[in-house]
Amino acid sequence: MLEVIDKGSVSASHPVPLLFVHGAWHAAWCWDEHFLDFFAARGYRALALSLRGHGGSTTATPLRKLSFDDYLEDIASVTAGLAIEPVIVGHSMGGFLVQKYLQSRTAPAGVLLASMPPT
Repeated sequence: MLEVIDKGSVSASHPVPLLFVHGAWHAAWCWDEHFLDFFAARGYRALALSLRGHGGSTTATPLRKLSFDDYLEDIASVTAGLAIEPVIVGHSMGGFLVQKYLQSRTAPAGVLLASMPPT
């Protein structure tokens, strides 16, 4: 089960949700501390997921045996549950995952913050 922190709601002025993807050694909490409430207060639906094995997201597989493909499945799972494709924001390893996600899937935009390069 994936942990997803979900705040705010889409609005007429901001109909596209924002999905935040954390980097290594973090979880959804890192976005919740300063970002989710900020965007929710401005009319956005802001969500942050904890990738499997991070935060409150469970996995039967040891963390060291998880792959980027596993994490891409996590992102796809969350986006599939949304009525509208989100803008995906990623930091560090999360930025790498956003780049890899967008190689084979669509989103209105991807935002990279201090991202790992895709190679």
